[in-house]
Amino acid sequence: MAESIGFDSRASDTGGATVRPGRVLTVACLAHGMIVVDTSIVHVAIPAISESLRASLPTMQLVVTSYVVVIASLMLAGAAAVGRHGTVRMFRLGVLLFGVSSVLCALAPSGAALVAMRASQGLGAVLIMPATLVMLTDTYREPRERAKAVSIWSMVAGSPVAFGPTLGGALVETVGWRSIFWINVPVVLLVLWLSARHMPRDQQSAHKEPQDVLGQLLSVVFLGGLALALIEGQHLGWTRPLPVVASLTAVVAFAAFVVRQRRYAFPMIPDDLFRAPGFRGFVTVGLLLFVGYNGLMFTLSVFLQQVRGYDPVTVGLFFLSSALPITFMPLIAGRFDARFGSRSVLGAGILLSLLGGVLLAAVGSSAPIGTCAGLAFIGLGFGLVTVPQITLAMAAAPAHRSAIAGGLMSAGRSTGSLIGVALLAGLQSGGGIAAPAFALVAIYVLMGLAAWFGGRALSADAS
Repeated sequence: MAESIGFDSRASDTGGATVRPGRVLTVACLAHGMIVVDTSIVHVAIPAISESLRASLPTMQLVVTSYVVVIASLMLAGAAAVGRHGTVRMFRLGVLLFGVSSVLCALAPSGAALVAMRASQGLGAVLIMPATLVMLTDTYREPRERAKAVSIWSMVAGSPVAFGPTLGGALVETVGWRSIFWINVPVVLLVLWLSARHMPRDQQSAHKEPQDVLGQLLSVVFLGGLALALIEGQHLGWTRPLPVVASLTAVVAFAAFVVRQRRYAFPMIPDDLFRAPGFRGFVTVGLLLFVGYNGLMFTLSVFLQQVRGYDPVTVGLFFLSSALPITFMPLIAGRFDARFGSRSVLGAGILLSLLGGVLLAAVGSSAPIGTCAGLAFIGLGFGLVTVPQITLAMAAAPAHRSAIAGGLMSAGRSTGSLIGVALLAGLQSGGGIAAPAFALVAIYVLMGLAAWFGGRALSADAS
C-alpha cells in the first residue's frame, strides 16, 4: 500500500498565499458533509421515487445501497489513490466526479439508471472521504488541536446524516424528489472554488509501495456479493439460487482476500496498521454505529410513511429528534474528551444509544412520543461516539498510514450502512418495529464490546 502523502499547511501555498488550517477545515467539512447527506437524504424520498419511476422496493433498496456498496468496497482503493497520487489532486477529482454524477441522478429516467448513477456518486465519495481525514491529520499536528478540529468536522459532517431526512422531506414535498440531487451542484461548485484558492499543494513521497490490485478486486467481490445476498435474500428468500450464489461468492472472496493479505508483501491493509493496538476495535465501533443508525433511518422512514401514513415532511420532523443532538453533541464531546478522556466519552455515548434502542423496542411501534424519545437518545449517543471513535482510531494508526487508516475507517462505516439497511429493513413486519428495535439493541451491545476490547488493547500497549 502506498505511503501517505501529506502536506504542510504552514509552509505550502497556492499561488504564493499561505494556507490557513481553518480554511482547510472548512473545505474538508463542506465536502464531507455533502457526501454524507446523500447517505440519508434519499430515505424519505423512497416512496416518491418509487412511484415516479415505477420502481420496486428491492430496486429502491439498491438506490440506497448501491451508493454505500461502492463506497464500502472501493474505499481502500480510494485511500491508496490518495496516498499515491496526492491528497489535494484526488480530492478535487472526487468532488468533480460527485458533482457530475449528482446531475445525472437528477436526470435519471428509470430506477435502473438511478441505481447506476448512485454508484457513480460513490466513486467520487471514495476519493473525498479519506482525503478529508488526511487533510485534518496532516494539518493539525498537535493532539488537542486535532481533537478540536475533528469535533468540528464531526459536527458539520454528522449534521447531514441527521438533517438529511428533514431536508429531503421538505424538498420532496415542495419541489420534487429530483431536487435532492440538484442541491449538490452549488455545493460542488463552492468546494471546487474554495479548494482552488485555499488548499495546500501536495508533498510527493519519495517512496511508493506497489498497489494490491488483486486485493482490491477481491474486496469489491466480497462486499458486492454480501450486499446482493442480503437484499435479494430478503426479497426472494434465502434458499433461492441468487442469494445462495451471492453468499457463496462473498465467502470465497473473503477467504481469498484474507489469504492474499497474509501472503502478499504489500497488502491493502498493512500489517503494522492491522496490528496497531486498539485500531481494529475502534474501527469496528464505527462500523456498528452506522449499522444501527442507517438501518434504523431506512426502516423508520418506510414504517412511518407506509404503515402510519405520515407525509415526508412529518417524517423529517420525527428525525429532528436525533438530528439536533447529532449536530451539537460532537462539540460537547470534544470538551468532555479533554476532561474525561476519549474512552470514557465513547462509553457514555454507547450507553445512551443503548437506552434509545430499548425505548424504541418498548414503545416505538405504538407511541409517537416514544419513537421521538428513542431517536433523541440514539442521537445523543451517536453525537458522543463519533469524536472519540475517530480520534482513537486515527491515534492508534501509525503516522505514515494516515491515508489507509482513514480509508479503512470510512470503509467500515460505509459497510455498516450497507449491512444496516439490508438487515433492519428485512426484519420489519406487520404494523410494528419491535424486531428491528431489538436488533438495534443487540448491535449497540456488540458496539460496547468492541470499544472494551479496543480500550483493553490500548491499556496493554501503554503498560
